This record gives sequence, C-alpha cells and structure tokens, in this order.
Amino acid sequence: MGKLLLVCSLMFTFSASATIHIVTLSGLTFSPANVTIQQGDTVRWVKTAGFHNVRESGGTPDTVFYSGAPTSGAFTYNKPFNAPLVGTYNYQCDAHFSLGMVGTVTVQAPPCDPADSLVAIRESETSLRLYWRAPQAGNYSIYSTDDPALATTPPGAGWTLETTVNAAVPGQTTTVVAALVEKRFFVVLHDCP
Repeated sequence: MGKLLLVCSLMFTFSASATIHIVTLSGLTFSPANVTIQQGDTVRWVKTAGFHNVRESGGTPDTVFYSGAPTSGAFTYNKPFNAPLVGTYNYQCDAHFSLGMVGTVTVQAPPCDPADSLVAIRESETSLRLYWRAPQAGNYSIYSTDDPALATTPPGAGWTLETTVNAAVPGQTTTVVAALVEKRFFVVLHDCP
C-alpha cells in the first residue's frame, strides 16, 4: 500500500534553438577561422572556388569530421556538433594546412538544467520510490533532509546524500531510496561538469 508523500514541482524554462555558423573557404583562408558554438549547433563550411576540403586534425585515428578529399568543385559541408561533442576541435584544409589554412571549432557544453517534477511514493516502511524528469543525460544526486525550514541548499549542512543515479538518456527517471528514517524532503540535482 503506497502513499503519496511528496509532490514537488519545479518549473524551469530552457529554450534553445540550434544555430548554423557559416565558415567560408576563400583563397588560402577559412573565414572566420575560429568559431565558438553551443553543443547542438552546426558549422557550415561553404566553398565556391579553389582546391580545398575540411578535415578535423585533432591527431586521433577517429576523425570527428571530414568533408572528403580536396576538390576543385564548389561544396557545402555541414557538421552538427551534438552531444557528446564538447571542447576544441582543430581543423584544416589538407592541401593547404602547411600554408596556414587551419582553424578551430570550440563547442561549449549546454547549461546544466535541474531535474523537475519530483514525485515520491512510499514503497515500504523503509523505502521510497522517486520519479523525476531528467532534462539531460548525466548523473543526478539525490539529497534528503527532515528539516522543512532548512536555510542551506544541497549539498550544504543539514542535507544527506542518499544516492547518485546515472540517467543515460533524458526523460522519466526513477530510483528507490532505502533505509529511510524520518526524511520527508528530497531534492534531485544534476551533477554538472
């Protein structure tokens, strides 16, 4: 027999739209050569003349992006930088990198969104099932307290870390918190990098 112990609804609005960043290949340059974007954005390289290509040159055997062999024909090459891509990626024109035709794409991680719509349902005398919406994949820490007037925020004084849950994908997430005594208030925090 389960009882509803707590319904805590946190409403946060996060509006994001992907942006396309244009880099032109002209003469022996990329313009702009260095771009900073948000994760989820796309870089579009546009070439109308010359003998060029675009290749990530990070030195790893697995190239993150590559437009193909240098060509004299016009091309447009789009690369979306979706999760988990984050950090700085060096790139070059294979035919002209020794002449300085290089650039970087710096991909910034998205802002960290908090969990929302926390619902707790008692499963037994000593355990509680928590449900929440994970807005992003990642680790979520679950803190509890028995003090409704606590003036600190987790993980501050008065809060107990009950467990950590890895949400592999965004969406509905659940876990069971066991060995409860008189804890009544719970907070789920996204552990941002």
